[in-house]
Amino acid sequence: MEDFMMEFEDLIEQAYDLPNGAAKIALLERAAEIADLAGDAEAGYEAREAIVEAASFGGFPMKAIVAYSWMLGQYDRNPDAFDAHTLHWSYKWVIDDVPSFPDVPAEQIESLLQDLRRRYQAYGAGERTYWYYNFRLAMYMGDLGKAGESLGEFGKLKKDEMSDCSACELDEQVRYLLLTGQDEAAVRKAKPIVDGRESCAHVPHATLPFLLLPLHRLGRTEEAEAMQPKSYRLIRDNLQFTHEFGEHLGYLSIVDPQRGLPLLERHLPQVETHEDPLNRMMFGLNAAALLSKLIRTGEPFVLNLPPSSRFYELADRPDELRANLESEAFGTAAALDRRNGNAYYTEYGRNLLKERG
Repeated sequence: MEDFMMEFEDLIEQAYDLPNGAAKIALLERAAEIADLAGDAEAGYEAREAIVEAASFGGFPMKAIVAYSWMLGQYDRNPDAFDAHTLHWSYKWVIDDVPSFPDVPAEQIESLLQDLRRRYQAYGAGERTYWYYNFRLAMYMGDLGKAGESLGEFGKLKKDEMSDCSACELDEQVRYLLLTGQDEAAVRKAKPIVDGRESCAHVPHATLPFLLLPLHRLGRTEEAEAMQPKSYRLIRDNLQFTHEFGEHLGYLSIVDPQRGLPLLERHLPQVETHEDPLNRMMFGLNAAALLSKLIRTGEPFVLNLPPSSRFYELADRPDELRANLESEAFGTAAALDRRNGNAYYTEYGRNLLKERG
């Protein structure tokens, strides 16, 4: 038993010093495994609590979902043994990722949302966070009408201990304005983020990439150009920002495709195995748009991809690579649309390629 605890604590300590990502998660998964072998539920819970955070913010959402499901089961069997606040708080991270997976039925997503609502009510929290995630999930599932209605309900309620920070909430409202075609209103809404008055670990990282093209469309090209390198430096080393990588590719596809090529070479091998199909799709669409632009310049080019990349054989055949990325992206879009009961992502992809490619 003593040997188990020494190894467990050593793994947890090693993981603590690492950034969120694959290496950290591997150590934590090993810690969870040896805790399970020793029959120590509390140690297993501790390891999985760390996995949920590292995976949610390190680009491995499915690992977070699996670990959190285990935690919920343990908590429901013995609620007095575990910290209720942390469990309820991290539910938001997990439910936020679920719509990205087309194999999860819409009914199950709604069931999870209602479970969050029930648990928060039992915990003593208000309805504000429920409506906020109702808004977010509707937006991710292509129902912008429902998203707007839920945003209205959310806006009527006061913050409580389960509310996200004001920077994150503002970021999502900016995203809604952009998705509903309100570029000027979105840029205006984002001003506290751009100015640095609203920030957190996730913001402005997640906000700025989505403002590049709106600023360009509004004729504020100098602002967009100044923002692009600053924005990219914030996210370049974090696989959590896969969609945001794509927004940089899409912007550069329009203003200077050659500047986008090193970003594509850097991130394509990382993103191709990313767990999140929705974010992988968004990156793929923007990558395809960039390749279209580069091909149309008429200048030959070969991508510098590592042999480990599954696209390595297409590095000198950019049009085949473009077609492959488009096909995969629209396959995911079709699967998401079937689950969501609309054609939102297929239409979104077509419009994106028309504008950026």
